[in-house]
Amino acid sequence: MKNFVLIVLLLFSVTNCKHDPVTPPDFPPNSSKSCHPDTVYFVNDILPLLQSNCGSSGCHSAVNPADGLALVDYNSIMEEIKPGEPNKSEVYEVLVETGNDIMPPPPASPLDSTSIWKVFTWISQGAVENQCDDCDTSSGSFSQTILPIVQSQCQSCHSTSNASGNVTLMEHSDVVSAVNNSNLVSAIRRLSASPMPPAASLSACELAQFDKWIQNGMPNN
Repeated sequence: MKNFVLIVLLLFSVTNCKHDPVTPPDFPPNSSKSCHPDTVYFVNDILPLLQSNCGSSGCHSAVNPADGLALVDYNSIMEEIKPGEPNKSEVYEVLVETGNDIMPPPPASPLDSTSIWKVFTWISQGAVENQCDDCDTSSGSFSQTILPIVQSQCQSCHSTSNASGNVTLMEHSDVVSAVNNSNLVSAIRRLSASPMPPAASLSACELAQFDKWIQNGMPNN
């Protein structure tokens, strides 16, 4: 009798057990809807930085890469990375070298301190192929949005010492002049004969931030 009651209870529990449906996330693994200020993201920060400063034609592009090393996507970049160990990662080490070993090589300008910090931090955080989808176009700030884009993706070719096309992009007045006189908007939208950056386009978010800043009158804010 006890066995019969036990069987009935088990059958009852099985037939009444319901699982909530599993809803898949609406964004891919290693992706988040908002950007955490203490996290450096590969897709948002590292890939465009390396593509612009290292992956252009004649350097470490996909076609005839220098030293047989392409730096154009996550897999190729990871060949020179030791996750968690920036000081043992070639991609970081060449950024802080001196003399002829520094990358990008002269006459290109070296990466600014913020860009170098991003590479160091991303590797320290595990060199994950991560991304976030938060795009702030509300402020239209030059110092907070436009200048960091220009520093990481333009200044290696448009510095005071290496002004490609005689266009310098070091200060607020330089960027305003390039918008007004050098077709900068057409270049970053890849509508000109000389698209910028040459290796890869700015993200949709970065283009929107440029648009907002220009619509606001290009303030030095």
